[in-house]
Amino acid sequence: MIVVLNFSENTNFNEVREIQERILAAYEQDFSKHAPNAVVPRIRMLWNSIPSQLTKDNKKFLYGLIKEGARAKEYELAMLWLADCGLVHTVRKVTKPNIPLKAYEDLKAFKLFILDVGLLSCMVRLKQNTLLDGNLLFKEFKGALTEQYVLQQLKTLKGLHTYYWSNDTGNAEIDFVVDTGEDIRAD
Repeated sequence: MIVVLNFSENTNFNEVREIQERILAAYEQDFSKHAPNAVVPRIRMLWNSIPSQLTKDNKKFLYGLIKEGARAKEYELAMLWLADCGLVHTVRKVTKPNIPLKAYEDLKAFKLFILDVGLLSCMVRLKQNTLLDGNLLFKEFKGALTEQYVLQQLKTLKGLHTYYWSNDTGNAEIDFVVDTGEDIRAD
């Protein structure tokens, strides 16, 4: 909110980026202040892995990308801590796009997003010119930013539970599937 307000008043991307950097630094400091000491390094590693996780073609979260040989049990508490604080959103895979989606939830497969598309672009040090004008090298991450933005918008809708679907071979995916309680919508 403070970032949007600042931009609406000053239209200065550099000031906005400085605010975003301060927010991210404050989050990192909060990890040490509020999380159990033993979990703090894992929280940081998991948090910092999210942009690279979202860049993959198959955006399913892989613990092995945090650290070679990493396992779910090592990072579950870190992920729960970030989710409970509202810093990340977990989007679970469904095996079938049928009602109720919760009944078809695959508890082992999920995507992990941070809370804000602007903070995601700040985490990867994306310059505003690249974002606004494009760049030949700026291809795959456009999709990650777009998905992040769409999820943010979906999260504003009360009572809406968001999932994703992909086939077993991984060559087909629906980025977001939502269950309204009466029907299923795919975005």
